[in-house]
Amino acid sequence: MITLNGLLHILRYIVAIAVFVCIVLTPLYLAIANDRSKYDNMRVRMGSWMFGWSIIGWFFALFISAKK
Repeated sequence: MITLNGLLHILRYIVAIAVFVCIVLTPLYLAIANDRSKYDNMRVRMGSWMFGWSIIGWFFALFISAKK
């Protein structure tokens, strides 16, 4: 039987994962909103997903997606 404490614990992990996914996908959203080409969208997506763990890759993806 799941107690209220256990349910809140599970809910906390779900919210943390959702926030993490939103942060990782922010550069891709900006690239799409700024009408980047397919090649730039691919660079942003790969930079964010593959190198986002190193913060430098995430900032690279953010830079590519936000430049005019």
